[in-house]
Amino acid sequence: MAAPTIWVISADPEIRRLIALNLTKRGFRILELALPISSPPSGEPPRLIIVDLDVEPSDTSGWQAVETLRQHPITQTVPVLLLLSAPPRAEQLNAYQPARWVEKPFAMDVLLRAVRESLNHL
Repeated sequence: MAAPTIWVISADPEIRRLIALNLTKRGFRILELALPISSPPSGEPPRLIIVDLDVEPSDTSGWQAVETLRQHPITQTVPVLLLLSAPPRAEQLNAYQPARWVEKPFAMDVLLRAVRESLNHL
């Protein structure tokens, strides 16, 4: 059985690399994507999408990426794990239905646990 593919989406290349390195070491296939994204890449859908974003109103590219993923047929049902600088508002949770969210800064073991939990609930 092929290793699950996880997309890591962030405007910060260092965050993408750090998460990708840790997940690759644990047997996952990783596709790194930079914000902003206008549509998901073609091909096989991932088993999980991690989106690193901020909740400040001035930084909307992350929320727009989540909205794009939720509206696209290939990714609309894929679990999304959000990395946030502050807890999300209830309307954001209702609108985007993330599988989990992790507050930044985060310990890698917390993120890895959230990844495992998100994948186990499929």
